[in-house]
Amino acid sequence: MFGQKLYKGGKSNNMKMSIKTCMILGFVSVVVIVFITTLLLSSQVLDTKNIFSVSNILVLCIFIVFSLILALIISRLITFPLKKIEKSMRTVASGKIVDVKHLKNINKFSEIEETIDSYNGMMEMIKKNNFDLNSQQSKTEIILEHMADGVIAFSITRQVVHMNKSAQRLLKIDNSYDTFDKIIKKLESDLDFDKIMYLPNYKSIDMKTVVDDNALNIIFIPFFSNRLTPMGVIMIVRNITENVKLDDMRKEFVANVSHELKTPLTSIKGYSETIMNGDLTYQEIIRFSKVINQEANRMGRLVADLLQLSRFDYKKVSWKKMMFAIDEMAQNVCEKMQLSAKEKNHTLECVVNVKPPHVYADRDSIEQVLVNIISNSIKYTPEGGIIRVYVGSINKDNAYVKIIDNGIGIPQKDLSRIFERFYRVDKARSRKMGGTGLGLSIVKEIIDGNNGTINIRSEVNQGTEVSITLPTK
Repeated sequence: MFGQKLYKGGKSNNMKMSIKTCMILGFVSVVVIVFITTLLLSSQVLDTKNIFSVSNILVLCIFIVFSLILALIISRLITFPLKKIEKSMRTVASGKIVDVKHLKNINKFSEIEETIDSYNGMMEMIKKNNFDLNSQQSKTEIILEHMADGVIAFSITRQVVHMNKSAQRLLKIDNSYDTFDKIIKKLESDLDFDKIMYLPNYKSIDMKTVVDDNALNIIFIPFFSNRLTPMGVIMIVRNITENVKLDDMRKEFVANVSHELKTPLTSIKGYSETIMNGDLTYQEIIRFSKVINQEANRMGRLVADLLQLSRFDYKKVSWKKMMFAIDEMAQNVCEKMQLSAKEKNHTLECVVNVKPPHVYADRDSIEQVLVNIISNSIKYTPEGGIIRVYVGSINKDNAYVKIIDNGIGIPQKDLSRIFERFYRVDKARSRKMGGTGLGLSIVKEIIDGNNGTINIRSEVNQGTEVSITLPTK
């Protein structure tokens, strides 16, 4: 899976010795056969009466030389392809399958011709299988290298046989970490390799650790060549930082919801029990009843906000987008909120320098956004403050709304968290003013859902500027 090795060993050497033995025996056999044949032929031309004559010896030498040359030629015809086969097999054994070429048949011996044809067919099949194997291996390596999770494979000898880039990035290691022990030491763990190797029933071991502020979940899984023979261990590294953060946020959210519900319930219970006990004047009963009503309304707003956020989370919001005049909407919202502004002696005005193009968004939800932001400006601006709403166009594709006040402002350290659920800059003041801590979270969800943007700039005791952009198509 993670690479292949071809080994040269006893079988290759034995094959080499067998080929050489065959070549030697073949050569000797040819020489013997040719020599005997030559003697039989020479006997027909020799002078049998004077066997040791010079002429007979000369003729005999000529026939012997001829037989040796003929035997050498025949032997070469037989052994040459065998040598080529031997050389090719050594090339295959070394792993250089690509370099192996087909053999040409240069003799007319049917047995040798069949052997060469069989060899060529075998080499073609080996090349095809090797190509398929390499292709599959390349695909596997590409997948592993592009995985977000880290993957490390260890051999049975604890050596790293494969490590992808994600593993190096997540664990902050390089290729020098080439053994299981080095990597485990890096993780400051005492996990035993053999314990993983011989886990029963193909089970796995997982551990959690932190590397450079990243929470990691690491899984160790043994792998086998068959159901009985262990081959090594696979190590999978997964970044779970976001999951941990989300889990912490869920816990914090539940705690905040519980607290926000508990506070008004406690007030309602206390005041209602006081009323039920009697001994109260009419004015006290009225005052206590108002408190109960206020706290009940507060709970109602909280529940409504939670339900709205829940719809956002589960993608159950159906946006009814249409073209409408954002400047007219801003002017209408300012008029509706003039009464609230006058109660704190604020100046609230809407300024339209250049009429912007119509925007394409959900009209009701955008109105909710403007009401929420202007309401916050009214709440957190001291009496006699100034709140201005500017409307215009950035370009033909986007219009903007800016709400600027000279209120108490927001500290820089809090600006990055201002859209988090239940996050309050001043918790005591926010609860006193009836806020749920969810308003800006809802605003952000609405703007994102309508393909817009929202940004907040603020300085303590200087004021706040909220900028909203919306698409015009």
